[in-house]
Amino acid sequence: MTKAKNQKHIANLLATAHRRMVAQLSVELKPVGISIDMWSVLGTLKDKPGQSMTSLADSLSLNLPTVTKLMDRMVSDNLTYRKSHHSDRRRVLIFPTEHGLNLFHEADNIANNLEQKLENSLGKLDQLKKKLSEL
Repeated sequence: MTKAKNQKHIANLLATAHRRMVAQLSVELKPVGISIDMWSVLGTLKDKPGQSMTSLADSLSLNLPTVTKLMDRMVSDNLTYRKSHHSDRRRVLIFPTEHGLNLFHEADNIANNLEQKLENSLGKLDQLKKKLSEL
């Protein structure tokens, strides 16, 4: 299949758009000091604090070792903290810190601005978001 023909497939177009969006967001989040994965974790914990590592991994579609390594980094950066489950001390729950939530909001504003720029060039994204979330 030729390159031009291959670029017409929705999978390739979505993959290319994803790579470009992630690259741009990564650049814009760098001054805040968090990665896209950290921003995603903090957003998940903002909405539902006290999640287990397994629950976070499932929510973010990441594997458990990746989430464990990410949590180690986020705890050392004072973005999250671990706490033993109240009835099962073997289970560890993850909570966002105030510092982590502040950085989340800063990063979220950056992501919203980037999305607004995209919307300005493409038109309303609501329908596209809805359809993509249904996939």
